[in-house]
Amino acid sequence: MKRTISLIILCSMLASLAACGSTSDGKTPTDGTSGSDNTTTSATETTDPTLVPPEATDKYQGKTYRIFNGYSDQTKYVTNDIYPEEIDGEVLNDALHKRCADTEDRLGITIEVTDGTLSNIKNSIAAADDFADVTYADLSSIMGLVTEGYCRDFYDIPNIDLSKAWWDHNAEEKLSFDGQLYYTFNDHIFTQTENCRAVFFNKAIAEEIGVDPEGLYQTVRDGKWTMDLMFNYGKMAVKDLNGDTKINKEDRVGVLNWGFVGLGEALLTGCDAEIIKKDAGGEPYFYCFTEQFATIYSKVLDFLINDNVVYLGAGANEFMSDHALFMVNSLVDASNLREMKGDFGIIPTPKYNEEQESYQNVSPNPHAMLVPTTVQDIDFAGAAMEELAYQSHITLLPAYYENVLKGKATRDDESIEMLDLIHNSVSYVIKIIGTKFSDAIYAEMQKKNYNLSSMLEKWRSQVETQLSDVLAQFADK
Repeated sequence: MKRTISLIILCSMLASLAACGSTSDGKTPTDGTSGSDNTTTSATETTDPTLVPPEATDKYQGKTYRIFNGYSDQTKYVTNDIYPEEIDGEVLNDALHKRCADTEDRLGITIEVTDGTLSNIKNSIAAADDFADVTYADLSSIMGLVTEGYCRDFYDIPNIDLSKAWWDHNAEEKLSFDGQLYYTFNDHIFTQTENCRAVFFNKAIAEEIGVDPEGLYQTVRDGKWTMDLMFNYGKMAVKDLNGDTKINKEDRVGVLNWGFVGLGEALLTGCDAEIIKKDAGGEPYFYCFTEQFATIYSKVLDFLINDNVVYLGAGANEFMSDHALFMVNSLVDASNLREMKGDFGIIPTPKYNEEQESYQNVSPNPHAMLVPTTVQDIDFAGAAMEELAYQSHITLLPAYYENVLKGKATRDDESIEMLDLIHNSVSYVIKIIGTKFSDAIYAEMQKKNYNLSSMLEKWRSQVETQLSDVLAQFADK
């Protein structure tokens, strides 16, 4: 099931939010919700059950919903406050403020945000301290909290509905094990979106080499945006601008990215070739031990090292200066393109082939939500979580799109459509056994090693035992 916001609703929201920035109270109706000071919010009638808002209630009047920001000491992919102190006319800031204020108004509660670290989370739960109703941890660290028994199962939390559009169904599918879900995402946080890799393309260069930008969008819609096509277009764009017969960042290349591993991971995931996947029964297994993974890995390596198509060690500045057709980067880096004179588009990372079912856009290490086992009033925690997610869905998400697109020469509907597609196809890395094994694989990729078989066999027994042990812990729960 996908989370989808129609283009009509999105465009109207963006217009409303832009107006919101110039008002004094930040209360602007969006998606049929009231912008008044009333404590109730009326939603536009909908026949889609996934869009029906939570029921209003006054049973939690006067309570405080406690959010513990466990990533306050980490700045990567975290660029905004959870609840800004005031509106300031900036679209995203005001949407963040509005979604929290509207949640407070509708439930008659107060939202309190406390900053801290992963160590604070561990120590508080270990001490049986009812310190927060929800907190966050990055995917590389969170399994330690799960295996220690520190996290509540989202399937057991009352007053939330994971089928609703404001919950991330890709996360639920990928991050649930043995019918249990201990960490996930909804629309009240968006580190997963800021962390998500996407492809930025230079429209002027595309037109110069005979690639119609509108046609490229249609190629994506038709499911025909593949790694082969991206490579071929990139090869067409390569041009020795300074005449020294060497291709570098002073020339024009097909694809820019800061690093070998980052681009390799984005392309592998886009080709649906993750190191750990889940089988039809939902059981995690090592896809990297299959022949198909080896085939895709080799093709990605070809992409990275052949024909001067890819230049590594450069990014937004070079892209803005028309030195690349494509740039693969995180969506959070879109803000660096606001001063770009030319126009750019945003599309998902390419598929392996047209037969692949869907696009996959990796979000390697975002900060996921977890509910501590020490929460005493779990009914209230669930109700407040659901309301905040709903308010974020109708207010924050379109504002985030507007923020990403701010400064584009042409804010076309296609860009909004593509961001919606990317948002709905975020792929989470299953870090159920940590990251040492995956780091070893990407180290071999960086060495340009096509033959992984001996390296994989050295690791196989160890990682399969690790996976078996973790899954046994889930079974025991």
